[in-house]
Amino acid sequence: MEPQIDIPARLARYAVTRDARDLWPEVSASAFQAAQQEMVRVTAAVLAGAPSPVRLELPRGADTRALGVAASAAGMGPLLGFWCETGRIDAQQSVRDLLAQHLDHGRRRAARLRLELERILVPFAERGIEVLVLKGTDTAYRYFPEPGTRPSADLDLLVAPHDIAAAGTVLRNLGFAEAGPGHGDRYRSTWAPPGVDGVRSLELAHADNPWSVDLHMSLDREMFPDRPMTFGTPSPTPGARDGEVWQEFSRPVWVLREPLLLAYLAAHTSSHFYAITLVRLVELVLVARRDFGGDNWPAFADLVRRTATGRFVFPALHLAEQLAPGTIDPLALKEIEAAAPRRLRKLVRATTPPSAQRLHPYPFSERFVWATSLKEVLLELAWPHVGDRRASPRRFLAHQWERIRKRLRRFVRSRTP
Repeated sequence: MEPQIDIPARLARYAVTRDARDLWPEVSASAFQAAQQEMVRVTAAVLAGAPSPVRLELPRGADTRALGVAASAAGMGPLLGFWCETGRIDAQQSVRDLLAQHLDHGRRRAARLRLELERILVPFAERGIEVLVLKGTDTAYRYFPEPGTRPSADLDLLVAPHDIAAAGTVLRNLGFAEAGPGHGDRYRSTWAPPGVDGVRSLELAHADNPWSVDLHMSLDREMFPDRPMTFGTPSPTPGARDGEVWQEFSRPVWVLREPLLLAYLAAHTSSHFYAITLVRLVELVLVARRDFGGDNWPAFADLVRRTATGRFVFPALHLAEQLAPGTIDPLALKEIEAAAPRRLRKLVRATTPPSAQRLHPYPFSERFVWATSLKEVLLELAWPHVGDRRASPRRFLAHQWERIRKRLRRFVRSRTP
C-alpha cells in the first residue's frame, strides 16, 4: 500500500488537474485500461452465469498493483474479493490475496457505516423525522451479496423538506459540521462527522477512509441549467406510493419502490458521465433482474415519460445492457433512447463499460452532455448560470476569469512533472 505521507500531495495535485493519473503515478494509463477491460470481461461472465470458476488474468503490461488500483477506482475490489472467496472467480495467488484485502476493508467499512447510521437514526426517530435511505445505503443490503461488497463514501439520507432544519440540528448535536451544498446541488447538503482523519489509502476503499452524510430533501438534481432531473420528493409516510418501510436497522427507515428506484439509480449513475464506475452498472443489473419482470417495464417507461427523464436514465441503462445483455427491456430502452438528444445518443453509443470511467481529465464539454441543442450550449457559454440564476455582469466577468484561470492552472500542472 502507498505510503501515507504521499497521499495529501497526490490529492492536492488531483484537485488541480482532475487527472486520475496524479493519484497513481506508478500505474500507466495503458495498464489501468487493460485492467478495466479484464474486470469487465470477468464481471460480465459472472453475471451471465458462466461455469465457475471464471479465471481473472493479469493483462499484459499490468501487474497486481495496477489491477488493484483499477478495481478500487471501479468500486469492484470487495465484490471481486467476494467472488474469489466463494469460488465464482479464480486468479493467481497475489491477486487473490489483494482482493481478499479489499473485501476485508469493505466488510469493516460497511460495519462502521452501519454503526454510524444507527447513531443518527435514533435521535432522528426521537424527533419524529422520517428517513428514506438512498443509493448504496439501500442497495448494499438489499441487492448485493453482502453490504461490504458495495463500497460507499457516504450515507445518503432523504428527509421531507419541512424536516430539513430539524435534521440539521440533530446532526450538529451529534458533532457534524455542514460542509456546504453537496457538489453544487441545491437539493442536498453534505455533513462531515467529528474526528475523521485524512484519506488512509488511494488504492482501496479503506475501512478508515473519511465518510460523510449527504442530506437530501428531494430526488431532483440540476443536470444542466434549466434542465433539472425531476423525480420530485417522495413522501416517507404511511401509504406513500413511492416508498416502503424497511426494518433492517434498529429504527424503521424507508426505501424507494419500483419503478422509481431503478429510474433514480440509473439517472444518478448517468449523472457521472465520463466517470461511470463498473460497480454502479453491476448495481443496475442486480436491481433490474430482481425487481423487473415482463409486467414491470411498462410502468417504468410510463414513469420516465411522465417525469421527462429519458435522457438522464438512458446512458446508464444502455451500458448496463451492454454489460449484461437481456437485462433491460428492449422496448423500454428504445423509448428512452429516443428521448435523448442526438449528441448524447452519439456519445453513449461510442462508450462501453470498460471505457465509461475515464482516467484522464474530463473534456471541456462534460457539463454540456445534457444540453438539447447547440443554442443552449452557446447561450450558457456566453451568459453562464451561477447557481440557479444567470450571472450578473459583474459575476459574469468574475466567473469567466475563474474559468480561464482554472484551466490555465490545469494546463500548466498537467505538464509539470
